[in-house]
Amino acid sequence: MIRNLLIAITTLLLIASCGPKKTYLTPLEIENEKNAVKQVMNDYHRAFEKKDFGKVVETLADEVIFFGTDSSEVYKTFADFKKAIEKQWQYYDRIRYGDIVDESIQMDDNGTIATIIYGVKAEYIKGDSTQSYYLRISRVLKKKNNKWLLAGGLVGIVREDDPQYHANPNGQ
Repeated sequence: MIRNLLIAITTLLLIASCGPKKTYLTPLEIENEKNAVKQVMNDYHRAFEKKDFGKVVETLADEVIFFGTDSSEVYKTFADFKKAIEKQWQYYDRIRYGDIVDESIQMDDNGTIATIIYGVKAEYIKGDSTQSYYLRISRVLKKKNNKWLLAGGLVGIVREDDPQYHANPNGQ
């Protein structure tokens, strides 16, 4: 009986020790991963500037959820997201994003999940008219096949001529 118990315990220990070991990133690796997260956001912005949904999709995870400014703007499928983006693209001829500012990137120790919150200036151009906005963006990213992908997020928008815009010293 004791012999069978010892064999069972030994077997369990062997099985448990053969599992994948957690690897934690070094501070330098974390910094590199944060730069990669920021690059995904820049790639996303460039795809929007070109109105290239194919390039937008390259930055997205298999499942996404995006939140707009009100409760009717919740997109849980690619079809809904694409429809909303294509509708948005009809409102302007071009968009120009500025540099990402005030970013805060948080990441798990294994470098598999990350959040980024940042500000960015955006100019929407329609004909001869340009509207300037300051966007506050929050995104969640997952790492799949060694690549960071957007899994969800939300955007807050303030027009440049809104007093709230000038209350933010970095929204220039």
